[in-house]
Amino acid sequence: MSAPNTTPLPPVEHLARREIFAVGRGQYENVGDVLLRRPLLDWARESGRLHVYVGHSPEGYDEGLGLQPEDVVYRSFVAWYRALVGYAARGEADSLYKPGELQLTLIGMKEHLAMLPAAALVRARGGRVARVGAGARNFAPLPRALMWPSNALSSYTRWRDDRTAAYLGFGPAMPDLGFSEGLDAQGLESARAEGSGIRDLFVVSLRDDTEVAPRPYPQPAWIAAVRGAAAQLGLRLVVVTQVSVDDERSRRLARDLDAEVVGWPALGAHAAQEERLRAVYRRTAVAASDRLHVIIAAYTEGAMPIGLQLDDADKISRHFDTIGLRDIAVNTTGMDADTLRDRLVALSGRRDEALTALSGARARLDVVRAELAALLRREGSSPAVRPGVDLPTVHHLGRDGDHPGGMTQVVNAYLAWPFERCRVDVIASRGNPGDHLTAMRLFLAARRRVRRIARSGEPAVVVAHLSERGSFLREGHLARLAARLGVPVIAHLHGSEFEVYEERHPRRVRDVLSACAHVIALSESARAIAARTVGDERVSIVPNAVPSGPATTRDRVVVFGGVVSRRKGVDVLDAAWRRVHLLFPDWTLLLAGPLREPDVVDRALPGAVFLDAVSHDELLGLLENAAVAVLPSRDEAMPMFILEALARRVCVVSTEVGGIPDVLDGGRGHLVAPGDVDALAAALTAALGDEADRERRAARGHESFRETFAAETVYPRVESIWLAPLGDRFGGENTPGTEPNSTATVRHTATAPRHSTAAISVAGAAPTGISGTTAAKSSV
Repeated sequence: MSAPNTTPLPPVEHLARREIFAVGRGQYENVGDVLLRRPLLDWARESGRLHVYVGHSPEGYDEGLGLQPEDVVYRSFVAWYRALVGYAARGEADSLYKPGELQLTLIGMKEHLAMLPAAALVRARGGRVARVGAGARNFAPLPRALMWPSNALSSYTRWRDDRTAAYLGFGPAMPDLGFSEGLDAQGLESARAEGSGIRDLFVVSLRDDTEVAPRPYPQPAWIAAVRGAAAQLGLRLVVVTQVSVDDERSRRLARDLDAEVVGWPALGAHAAQEERLRAVYRRTAVAASDRLHVIIAAYTEGAMPIGLQLDDADKISRHFDTIGLRDIAVNTTGMDADTLRDRLVALSGRRDEALTALSGARARLDVVRAELAALLRREGSSPAVRPGVDLPTVHHLGRDGDHPGGMTQVVNAYLAWPFERCRVDVIASRGNPGDHLTAMRLFLAARRRVRRIARSGEPAVVVAHLSERGSFLREGHLARLAARLGVPVIAHLHGSEFEVYEERHPRRVRDVLSACAHVIALSESARAIAARTVGDERVSIVPNAVPSGPATTRDRVVVFGGVVSRRKGVDVLDAAWRRVHLLFPDWTLLLAGPLREPDVVDRALPGAVFLDAVSHDELLGLLENAAVAVLPSRDEAMPMFILEALARRVCVVSTEVGGIPDVLDGGRGHLVAPGDVDALAAALTAALGDEADRERRAARGHESFRETFAAETVYPRVESIWLAPLGDRFGGENTPGTEPNSTATVRHTATAPRHSTAAISVAGAAPTGISGTTAAKSSV
């Protein structure tokens, strides 16, 4: 079998290894079920001891799963469940839901309902529950409602296609786990150059099971089209069996196509069958099937995948759309032989594009793998209490997790940073836009949480992340409540329209900011507005910071990160890239972001892959492997995407708007006028064509980032601002010039004065310390 294309994560010696419970059981005759389960088991094994339920599986299936001697293997579900409950009760268990298809039927819900008590116990005792790589087979509303408790108990959720993620919620989409195996990066690069002498096969496979509906046999026109396409491409036809129940149909199909056949010799030979198939796939130029994991397995060995369907099912389309490889599935119903033949031949020519999309999918999977390891290893959480020191807690009003928006990413970064003098926590006070029921529930829960913090008597500070409109009403109310109860509050101003908002609602802004001990602003204009209300000494400009990224080998990839819209200049990028791609056909443009304005770009743009919305961590993974980042916006303040690219030593091409010139000027990137196609094409041509200059600009940009925007530089100052209202014990030592008043130095009580207002002057954080162009509009 092919090993996953990732380097093992280093062991974490200082953390106690966990007992991780997972389900490995699946269709024993189906290689695809192993392709889903094996990577997840391998990833989890890096963080603890695996307890795997496999049922009464044949030996070949267990071998295919890659089970190890140190794994605890269970044949009985009752025994596995009992062990899970026992370890969970002792606070030692984590649990992984099974990847693969979710049957959203009342019968299919029994597995999820049965797991609810164990999952609830795991979470109650401090364990983690993760759902990684699952997707819906159907989309029934009642089972979706029954799935809600199961989804709500998950600490981490990643669905395997965009439609499932949109339907079930609780987490974004990820590429299917099967994309992680097969040829490594070097092997895929070699596969691009392989000609007909090596890639000489056209593989076909059709399902024959009736688990969903009776499967029709292809019509004569279908047979003629497949034979004609293989002949026109100069390829030998081979019919394969990747699921044993398809074997009879495979042999019949091989006879009708006058093709060779790779059947399934024995049920127990699961691992051996996978090896046989992968050897065939490594010689395959085109793989066509109505089974998703037949074409995924062949695709990961270098073949062009084609969904060759006898109905209008969208399963294959959904999973390949999620990685940006669109329109590779063909509904052959009613199609004549010539039309289908021509379609197959045309799709075969997209192999290079497909292999580029596979590289992007694997970069996203690497991010998911790292996130899962961090979850199971408890990395990125607040530091443990040091002996003899009762660390204060800084509670952030807002939300964390994988949601779009600059404020959320700022909170995520704070949660992940190992602050030395405080713990960091989040009080979830808002949900997704339009989800008013969840928003109200979270708001009321946040009010109760603030009151509990005030009653606890423990050292704490509340940081209110404020934007415009609803944010000032919601988080502003909570900030005033905390201050009224005696909890020191720091306001952190975000948003690009704060000045306009303050002009329209001066009293509301004044009421909230005057309740705060200090105000953090991102721009000079926001600082000036806040200073008019609370005074210069209670306002500091501090930029949003970005942790430094790893230096990696660069692929010939250009990444755009942001909403696909006219404001982001994607129409200009479309026109410029058409010229650039003619000069550099071996480079790929990855567009990562939701498509808000489809008319600004052609999805058939040559050399481009549309990834649509990706998680923040997936975007960072793309940047870590990219050589160039491009953001040709017409209107920006200081986008986080550019800072994150600089943090990863990526050469940036952008426009002279907002605060971007202050970051990229002086040879620290390429700057062009907004809306100028000629200038953008010239800048991209220069960046792609001169590697030495590209690396020089990337190095200069990274050095500028480290001096001004690196978390290592900014976060100690932020921490001092947070802690100054608590006095010398927590903040005074490292905050020169701090003169907290008596109210701020005393731990709050329910009867403390309303305003805990320390006069803070943090070294390096004074209003003149950062350029006024460091602005608040900073999300992808």
